[in-house]
Amino acid sequence: MKVMNNSILKKEESIFICIDLQEKLMKVMSNVESLIKNSNILLKMSEVYNIPVLVTEQYPKGIGQTDSRIILPNHNKLFIKDYFSVFATEDFVYEFNRLNKKNVFIFGIEAHVCVYYSVYHLIENGYNVYLVEDAVSSRSEKNKDIAIEQMRKLGANIINTEMALFMHIENSKVENFKELSNLIK
Repeated sequence: MKVMNNSILKKEESIFICIDLQEKLMKVMSNVESLIKNSNILLKMSEVYNIPVLVTEQYPKGIGQTDSRIILPNHNKLFIKDYFSVFATEDFVYEFNRLNKKNVFIFGIEAHVCVYYSVYHLIENGYNVYLVEDAVSSRSEKNKDIAIEQMRKLGANIINTEMALFMHIENSKVENFKELSNLIK
C-alpha cells in the first residue's frame, strides 16, 4: 500500500444542509443539548473551511425561526419551506444545483420526517449522503432510531460530528487544525 496524504473527502466537494432547527421544535426534541452542541460544531467547521451551508425553516410563522442557540455562519443561505423534503422548494433546489456538490452532510430535525424525506431524495438522485447522527433528533429516541435504520438501508453513510470534522482534515499540520480540533474537546 502506498502512503496516503489526502483527507477522505475534499472540502470543495462538500455541502452542509441544516434542517429546521427551530424554536418551537427544539423545545420537544430528545437530547436537545447534544443536538445544539454538535450542530454548532458543524456550522463552525463550515465557516472555517468555507463549506456552503443551506439552512431550512419549516413554516416559521407557526414553528418560529432558527433557535437562537444555533450559531449560523455568515455564509449560510436560509430557505423557508412548507413541504417535508428540502427538495420540494424551488429556490432551495436552484441553489443546491448551482453549488454542484457531491458530498452532502445532513443534520437537523426531525429525523423521521424532514430529514428522512430529504435523505431519500438525495439518495434517489445519486448523491453521497452523510447523516450526522449525533446532530439529528426527533421527539422520541425510538423515532430517531427507526429513521436512522431506514436511512442506512437507503444507502446513507451514518457518521457522527467528530467523523465529519476529521473526514475533511488531511493531517494535524493543516492551517486550522488546532481551532477545529478544539471544537470537539
